[in-house]
Amino acid sequence: MVSIKEVAALAKVSVPTVYKAFSNTYYTSPEIRKRVYEAANELGYVPKSMKEESKQKEPRTLAVFLDQIVNPFYSRMLEEATKQLEHMGYRLMVMFNDGKCATEKINFELALSHKCDGIIFVPEPDGDKEFVSTLADKNFKMLQLFRTVHPQLDTLLIDDQLGTYLAVKHLIQSGHRKIMLISKTNSAIIKREVGYEWAFEEAGFTIDEEFLYLMGYTECNKEMIKQKVKKMEPTAILSVGENTSINVLQALKEMNLSIPEDVSLIIYDDLAWAAPCGITTVAHSYETIAKLMADMIDKLFHPEKKGGETAAARIVLDPLLIARDSVKIIK
Repeated sequence: MVSIKEVAALAKVSVPTVYKAFSNTYYTSPEIRKRVYEAANELGYVPKSMKEESKQKEPRTLAVFLDQIVNPFYSRMLEEATKQLEHMGYRLMVMFNDGKCATEKINFELALSHKCDGIIFVPEPDGDKEFVSTLADKNFKMLQLFRTVHPQLDTLLIDDQLGTYLAVKHLIQSGHRKIMLISKTNSAIIKREVGYEWAFEEAGFTIDEEFLYLMGYTECNKEMIKQKVKKMEPTAILSVGENTSINVLQALKEMNLSIPEDVSLIIYDDLAWAAPCGITTVAHSYETIAKLMADMIDKLFHPEKKGGETAAARIVLDPLLIARDSVKIIK
């Protein structure tokens, strides 16, 4: 009988790596996994896990609903999530709501008609709560992301209050007091302005609420930002979202305001262009988000992994601040 040590020797990897390559709970690179599988095939080795999988049905299909098509945060998240979930025996079908409740309902119906096994979604704040509740009562597997719209569902959140606090605290410690928060918001999003208030209160400073520029999802544009900046004359801006941040950059350029000499800037999400431009960001580990997402949805299909816990799970991921060259120190 062929042993796992022989497979490891032929593939030129360690024995634990062979175990990981055949496990649904670990990620190994495609190159390593290919070498292990080729070695196993050559030697005729079939691990117990694969014998059990051969008796199972084909991979489960998960529908993923996102609220924006053009969003680099979602693109990076999906890239990592696909690796994690496919390795665990799930395949993804991605759809978009475009911020519309009616489209979300259509996507639910499409996912059910295509016999998807579960749904991972960024919920619309005014979506059909009764419909979702009915699915939950039938034990249909659902995981909501980044918003707590349906309290009965397992939820993965990012602590945007902490992220805002970290950014504003960094600006305050750099000598800034006239700090503008520019962010889109709705009733389901964690209130970033609370983090702003924490930082000011901790420093013992009074908040001028005119520096909190909070908009609906259809309101933000370059000219509105220019008017607000001209009126308030901030020394620093915290901008949330790629579209908003691009509008901020264009507005500052057209106003002949340079970064960081005239206005310091921090943006939310470590977008691909932030590092080359030297912009300080509030960042998240996409790999960690994907790992948590995969673990949470997998536990819905395997409740024994929850350790007997029956209440809806709520996991909150902390962001971090990546300091670069876009914040000026005011003495």
